[in-house]
This record gives sequence, structure tokens and C-alpha cells, in this order.
Amino acid sequence: MKLLRLLAASFSLSLRREITFRANLVFQLVLTALNVASGFVVLGAVYTQTQTLAGWSLSESIVLLGTFQIVSGIFATYVEPNLRWFAGQVRDGKLDTILVQPAPSLFLVSLGRCEPLSLSQAAMGLLTISLGLSNGSSHLSWWGIVSWLLLVGVGLVIAWASRVLMASVSLWVPSIELDVLYSALWQFGRYPVEIYGQPLRFLFTYILPFAFLSTFPARALFGHSDPQALLLGIAIAGMAVILVQIIWKAGLRRYTSATS
Repeated sequence: MKLLRLLAASFSLSLRREITFRANLVFQLVLTALNVASGFVVLGAVYTQTQTLAGWSLSESIVLLGTFQIVSGIFATYVEPNLRWFAGQVRDGKLDTILVQPAPSLFLVSLGRCEPLSLSQAAMGLLTISLGLSNGSSHLSWWGIVSWLLLVGVGLVIAWASRVLMASVSLWVPSIELDVLYSALWQFGRYPVEIYGQPLRFLFTYILPFAFLSTFPARALFGHSDPQALLLGIAIAGMAVILVQIIWKAGLRRYTSATS
């Protein structure tokens, strides 16, 4: 509960700070709209040439795109503002300030700050999903909605864990910055995992499980999800959280303070 109160306080302070700059809000909304529009342009170009994409209809692909936007928006709100250019913080000694705070360092490093305006992307994602569902022939079920919510949660946990693990490399080698690499890998979650051949499909399902960002949740919403996928996602998320804690503690033992 303490961590939830800290998260709520951080969100409140960040929101009040950001809304004082109204031009930023307009700029963020324009960027979000352009991002959504580019996604529809790509889908339009693809589905003018084919009826399905790796077994996905147009409406299903729109729902997948909306799910990806929701996960991306939440991720950009809570996780990315903290771990962006983490290697630079390690080199400059800014990590020292975080480590002396009376709160878990892993929480502060990965979730201590937020950018509430990025939630506009999640809001646009909900509208995109509504559009996809309105054009589809499938009927929603309560289990499909619950599975979608659970898998979105699993995807966010996996995304948080993978981002922290990649940032933690800087605790051993501060000169390495992998932010651009992670951003590039993130885009693979925008499309159905079925379009990738082996071994990429295995990689994005079990090793770097970006398939849980949008493919599995969207599939569940249409009632095509295998219960084993949900169990697999929960297992992967649980192991990822444990692995993050182990790697983070090991990295801190190797970390040399800027004042030492």
C-alpha cells in the first residue's frame, strides 16, 4: 500500500506540473493522433492486398493495434521516463540520490517518476479497440474481456522487467546504452507474432516475450486464446520479477558510487 500511495503521489505531482504547460498537452495529443493515423495507414496498405494477415482479419488487427497503443501508453507513462538514458544517470552519479531515499531503490528507479500526458496514447488505444470491435463479427464474452485484462497486465509486467534488465547492464558497464535497441525491439510487439518466422517467433514468445504486449491479449478478446497462454504468461511474468530482483541486487553490489 505504501508503494501504491507513492505511485499515486508521483502521478498527482507530475500531472499538476505538466498541465501548467498547455502547449505540451496539445503537442502530445497531435503526436498521439499522428501515431495512430500511421498505424491505420499501414493496416490499410496491407489489407488492400490481402483479406487476412497471418490469419488475422482487419478488425482483429485493429484491436491488436489498439492493445499495443494501450500498453505503450501505460509504459511511456510510468516506466520509460525513469529508465530513459539510465546509463547516463549511473555515470553522472545521479543514482546515488535514489539509493539513499527511504523507499525501495528498484521502485524509485523504475517507477518513481511519470509522464501523465502519455496516457493519451492509451485513451486513443481504447478508441481504436472500439472501432475494431464494431467492425468485427465476433461477440465478446466475459471470459474474453477478463483474459484480455489479465494478459495486458502480464504484458506490462514483462515489459517492465525486460526494460529494467536491459537498463541494469549499465551497472556493470556504464558506457553501454541500450535504450535505442530496446525501442527498436519494442516495435516488434506492434504486429501479430505469427508473421515472424522461426526462430523469431520463438524468441518473441519465450526469450523476449513481446508477443504478450498485444498478440495474446488481442487474440483473447476475440475468444481465440488458449488458457495455456495465460498460464504461460503469468509464469513468465513471475519468473521475470524474481530475475529482476536478483539482477538488481547483484548490480548494486557491483555499483561504485560517484562519491567513492
